[in-house]
Amino acid sequence: MNTSIFIIGAVFLIGIALVIYKHKHRMSLHENVDQLRSIIKVIFKEKGEDAISQNRLIKGLKYHLGVNEKMALKLIGKARREGIIELEKLNSEKIGKSTYKLTATEKE
Repeated sequence: MNTSIFIIGAVFLIGIALVIYKHKHRMSLHENVDQLRSIIKVIFKEKGEDAISQNRLIKGLKYHLGVNEKMALKLIGKARREGIIELEKLNSEKIGKSTYKLTATEKE
């Protein structure tokens, strides 16, 4: 009985530690503008075009940062607020068909 309680408690504590780590990792991604700037530049260089679609930007953020789609959309919003990217063309008829480009200051 004592051993089973100890094992259950240890598994519970490890689970809590993983949840806390994941939360802190996501918040650090959201606060680190320099890392976001460098990752977005890498995504644009990989594509080799001046403008890329929202879907491609989401896929690139998911691949390079290991985040889910919701967090990738939040990071796109953060990048727009920080002036890293700007909306080039908005297509309200089809979700994900909006295109983004780097701002003039980020192309240097």
